[in-house]
Amino acid sequence: MTRDSAATTDRDTADRLGTEICALAGHIAAATARFLTLVARFDETRGWTGPGLHSCAHWLSWKCGLSQHTGREYVRVAKALTTLPNMRAAFEEGRLSYSKVRSLTRVATRLNDKQMVRLGTSAPSGQIDRLVAGLRKATSDDQGKPKLDRFETRWHWDPDTGDFVFRGRLAAQDGAKVLAALTNAERDRTRTTEAAGEPEEPQEPQAANTVRRPLRDIGPALVAMADIVAVATDAGKHSRSAEVVFLREEKVVRVSGGPALEDADADEVLCDARVRAATTKQGCMLSLGRRTRITSAKQMTALMYRDGCCRTPGCGRTRFLHAHHVRFWRAGGKTDLDNLIMLCGTCHRALHRDEFMITAIGEQQFEFRLRGGSVMEPAPPSVGFADRLLIGEIADDAIVPDWGGDALRLNHAVSVILDGWAA
Repeated sequence: MTRDSAATTDRDTADRLGTEICALAGHIAAATARFLTLVARFDETRGWTGPGLHSCAHWLSWKCGLSQHTGREYVRVAKALTTLPNMRAAFEEGRLSYSKVRSLTRVATRLNDKQMVRLGTSAPSGQIDRLVAGLRKATSDDQGKPKLDRFETRWHWDPDTGDFVFRGRLAAQDGAKVLAALTNAERDRTRTTEAAGEPEEPQEPQAANTVRRPLRDIGPALVAMADIVAVATDAGKHSRSAEVVFLREEKVVRVSGGPALEDADADEVLCDARVRAATTKQGCMLSLGRRTRITSAKQMTALMYRDGCCRTPGCGRTRFLHAHHVRFWRAGGKTDLDNLIMLCGTCHRALHRDEFMITAIGEQQFEFRLRGGSVMEPAPPSVGFADRLLIGEIADDAIVPDWGGDALRLNHAVSVILDGWAA
């Protein structure tokens, strides 16, 4: 086979793959449209209600394996589509992707439904996002509505590495304060004995609130600043959530509510950390038996570190929790950790109304069952019908926009659209 013929074969294969990918993208869009139609109907009829469930998004998180943020967004889009027949039809035909619909529903109304569909089918998703952002900004300014606060920070534990991950955005004035504090913390962190006796450098009045050399790696300084705050504050006046607590469980040490630590890191924190033992029955009056019905402060501390939230599958609430006797006190249940579990007020009431039941199975493990006897699973396995995605008359290129590669002139586009809305 010659080089030219091999290149032609590779090109044909790539074209076939591209066509199939676009076709499947259209089918996925159509299936998602059907999914959201069902979600809207399900939410309207409140079919999601049940023990420990707070919303349709919560049900989707439990039953469909979605994050609650994704579930809330699905519900929002599903509700919006009920008033946008043209957009829903284009979505069901595979001509609009979910990403485009998600953006367009933020500005689409009954009056501009057709116009938004035309935009969605003629521009790529990136331009749609920019255009919608521009329209929201312009309409917020015109109508005096409060803008969404973009200055926020978020954090999470990385499930793969166990690292603490945070990201966010602050206003310029707040950022300057943080940089100044980090610079001071870094200076104290790296101070040596030689520099300890040297006088502080005089600071120019006009530069009092500025950072001369912003730090590139703020991680060490951030940890140092946290150490400074931890030492400076009186821990006795703060809630348990403000403490730095590590739990020792058998042969591992982990962050409370977070991942296990490497051996070297565990040795480091055990030298100078407040450690709470996960095995809490030794050295504390935690097994009160039948002497009292009320849980002690030490028991509540142990329960909070063991459970951390309402234990009802799919609930997860962390505030206003109750210590529940699994075997009721009036039925001879003991006040100890093998018979106590944390429930939120809603789930606690549902349990006493016989909507579900809890059984202690030993070693502080518990089983939840519905009224009919079936086990309540936190994330039941989903059963799909993938082959049905390909059923229907969805064109192979339905999802491909009619875009010629032109750049988006955002200000002009927003102005034209707003003029059309005002007409």
